[in-house]
Amino acid sequence: MRISILFLILFLPLSLVFAQSSRIQGEVLDKNTGMPLQDIHVFIHNTTYQTFSDSVGTFLLTNIQDGQWEILVKGSGYISQSQIISASTGKTKKLVFSLEPDPFAGVTPSDFSKGKLKKFKNAVEKKFLGEHPSALQVELLNSDQLIFEKRPGKKTQVSSLGPIYFSNRETGYLVTVYFKPFILEDEEPQLLDYSYFDLAEDGGIETRRSNRLRIHQQSPTYLLSQLMIGELASFGSNPNPEVSFSDQEGEYLLSFDKPLEIVGEDGSRGRMFYEGEKLQVKLNGAPTNWSKLQWRGELFETNPIYAVPQNFNADRVFALANLEKSAKTMQERIYLHTDRRHYWPGETILFKAYLGYTNPVLAQDLSKVLHVELIDTVGFIWSHQVFKITDGFSAGQISLPDLSETGNFFVRAYTTWSLNYKQAEHILPIQILDHFSQPKASSGGLESKNVKVFTDKQSYKAGEKVTLNVMIASYEGNPINANFSLAVLDLKQAVYVPENRGIEEQLAEKNPKGEIENFNYSIERGFDLEGVLQDDEGNPIRGSLQAFINGYDDERKIRSEKDGSFAFSSLGFEEDFEITLKATSVLNQPIRNIKLDLKSYPSEELDLTMDFPEVVSREILPDKDIMPIKPLAEGEILLEAAEVEAKKDKNFGAMIYGIPDNVIESEELNLVGSTVQFIYALMAKVPGMKVVGSPPNMSVRFRGGEPLILINGTPANGLSGGTISGGASRSFYNVLEGINVFAIDRVEVIRRLVPQYGDQGRNGLISIFLKTGAELAKTQNNFNLFKFEGFQRYMNFSKAQESRENFPFLGPFKPTLFWSPSLISNENTLSIPVEFDLNETAGPFLVEIRGMTDLGEPIYGTFVLNED
Repeated sequence: MRISILFLILFLPLSLVFAQSSRIQGEVLDKNTGMPLQDIHVFIHNTTYQTFSDSVGTFLLTNIQDGQWEILVKGSGYISQSQIISASTGKTKKLVFSLEPDPFAGVTPSDFSKGKLKKFKNAVEKKFLGEHPSALQVELLNSDQLIFEKRPGKKTQVSSLGPIYFSNRETGYLVTVYFKPFILEDEEPQLLDYSYFDLAEDGGIETRRSNRLRIHQQSPTYLLSQLMIGELASFGSNPNPEVSFSDQEGEYLLSFDKPLEIVGEDGSRGRMFYEGEKLQVKLNGAPTNWSKLQWRGELFETNPIYAVPQNFNADRVFALANLEKSAKTMQERIYLHTDRRHYWPGETILFKAYLGYTNPVLAQDLSKVLHVELIDTVGFIWSHQVFKITDGFSAGQISLPDLSETGNFFVRAYTTWSLNYKQAEHILPIQILDHFSQPKASSGGLESKNVKVFTDKQSYKAGEKVTLNVMIASYEGNPINANFSLAVLDLKQAVYVPENRGIEEQLAEKNPKGEIENFNYSIERGFDLEGVLQDDEGNPIRGSLQAFINGYDDERKIRSEKDGSFAFSSLGFEEDFEITLKATSVLNQPIRNIKLDLKSYPSEELDLTMDFPEVVSREILPDKDIMPIKPLAEGEILLEAAEVEAKKDKNFGAMIYGIPDNVIESEELNLVGSTVQFIYALMAKVPGMKVVGSPPNMSVRFRGGEPLILINGTPANGLSGGTISGGASRSFYNVLEGINVFAIDRVEVIRRLVPQYGDQGRNGLISIFLKTGAELAKTQNNFNLFKFEGFQRYMNFSKAQESRENFPFLGPFKPTLFWSPSLISNENTLSIPVEFDLNETAGPFLVEIRGMTDLGEPIYGTFVLNED
């Protein structure tokens, strides 16, 4: 079927602005062992679509535009793989990659002097950057990854341990480059694959946009997109373009007279032609198969280090360039949808956050950090966590403490930028009640807008599977594009509590607290930590700090202000990370009193007198003997803590493993208190020791596997194929997490097979000896170790349900039957199916849906089903 150019002129711009996208999720495994692989690069060539596998080998690529894409997977020491997938709006593709170890990995560099290496690195950088006019704007960031090998005829071969990274200040992209090994003296580097990461720097954003647009207009993608919408001003003659649908959703067939003559605004010329009768392209003009397209001429930017990615959204940048920045256009509002509004101690609050914008095109330019706090009615903050915002959405969970104190609380959600507007933060009253109480039920709030729900049966019995079909439709009944979350409650175990402020009210336009140039809060791209140095009396003191972030990963030296305050800004760590600080006063005296915490922003609008539902007794009661924390019985008292002082003598004779290969005293390791730093410091002292992964799954390797770990002669980890005291399959990192590294006296290492321990000793062993109490007391520790939670990863509903088993008083109950924060509808799908199982007691259930259309309009619906 052929489409006319006139139709495309009307159709394509709207699609480019409002097109939805798909997700690609999967896992990366070692083919030989089946174990998950961490830090494996998963990306699409010549795009910004990229990520790395996490500690359990999983990955997620989001916002993939419709069409055919090749997913590439590359990791040091493994043979690369790829899979071709077809992305479709609103769908999630699931992939598994099983990587084989590369038998040719581990190239040994030749021995060169420091001067020679520096000369080589400069030559390599020049090879990649050439004589380009923007070369001074580009920097090679990891030249230490380059490997130089001697070749016959005084030649030098260049390869690398992994990709090399180029930072382009002109475009604001970090370009990741994989290249084929080449002879430095005779050959030019051949780029195999490359991807882009948006550095998102705050300074010079308008200049960067202008540069990107200029470069994009020198690309084949731009010129092909012009042909698709019938814009012919850039061509020397009428190319007679024709466009038709292809068999692949989201892609089109383009034909034009070839070779195509192109004339630039400065008079530069170029030519473009393709193989075959038609060229398959994506909506923005990018060819599906770049090898089918060829171009010549000075008009085109041919070096990808100076280019922009093929998924560059030119329409959005054009819109931003012409958008007036004001307090009205730049505002963002927050709505939080939780699975319930009342909980028991020890449960998990599941939520989805929606950000509303005056202009959705600004979503990428505004906040990237969502703050979520749990606050009681006297203003005390029980928890404060940060979550990453992606394209105006965020999802996560709050694990509630096992409180003996229950009652009324607030969940507060905000971005720093939202605090510049009145009532833009979201304050949600919730109740955390004991297991014999619940809020009084309400019949209000059962309303809907653009949402309909259908069931496969009229009524359901206990334990039956329910199939819901959710339809997101216009008032005329036509399916519409939307992103929404859905919660299902068992009304025998949970009570519906209407929201104090609904999604429409919360996402409505807010009034700024002044002009934009006088705003008190800036846009956060990453979260901040703030701290203060204090003397022994608790008074602020000025000083300098040495910081180790995640061990040796990042070392920084900073100075505090006069009032002792200091900060770490725009951090992007995910999950757990640690910072070790050593502070020194201006008189060069150690400062041991250091405070450091996640930066928070007090609320000016939190109404601590807000009305909460009346609390009544529950109909279904748990076992009265099962309590989260039992109160003291009458006459029962708590004994005061007793401190026992004792001296522990060494009682270790010759170990059965004999003479160790290496003995490392703790003084040799320059300890800073960090587990990660200890492991890397030990690796530097032990030949053949390798560190694999990152916390909490960091492990070490000898002879291809994890060694046996001994603590004072006792096994502390279990290896695959058997279990010994300390638990099964505990990694070296897991073992050390329970030890103060300053308490370690020495480490003995056996890298060979240790037959005395049977199969457990096949990979060697690491034997750790701890100091006695007297020795430990003499240890001078001027370092302070701080552990933090960075951006929290979303825990899926099944995992959240498993966590209930840790609390015997929660296990028998399942008040939330189903929760999903990531449902997507589109105009081509009539309904979205959702399945879940009912509890063993039959009764009504409530379905609550909240979401937004692709135009930013709120949708909602609350329905009670299976009533008697």
